[in-house]
Amino acid sequence: MDIAANEKGYSITIEVPGIDKNDVAIEVNDSTMTIRGEKKQSNQEQTKHFYRMERSYGSFQRVLSLPGDADQDKIKATFKDGLLTVTMPRKELPISRGKQIEVKTA
Repeated sequence: MDIAANEKGYSITIEVPGIDKNDVAIEVNDSTMTIRGEKKQSNQEQTKHFYRMERSYGSFQRVLSLPGDADQDKIKATFKDGLLTVTMPRKELPISRGKQIEVKTA
């Protein structure tokens, strides 16, 4: 997974070879994004006797904390050639103004 940012927004790129886009789900709750998916093993290969198996199968899940200036209403995801790309534009945060507190004698 690669996470990048610039002045316009954030992008997350996850390499998920061999996974169908319908087997990937993205959820946003409060300030957390959960990306989960599953790579299924084909039934044909279960009948073979493997001496070595380096491809992995099963489910995965990543939970990410979103930055405060990420515009959660405008998150977009694309899936192409085994790459899932999630983009989030930045939003303007209200400017914090300082406040003077008067100190009184007791």
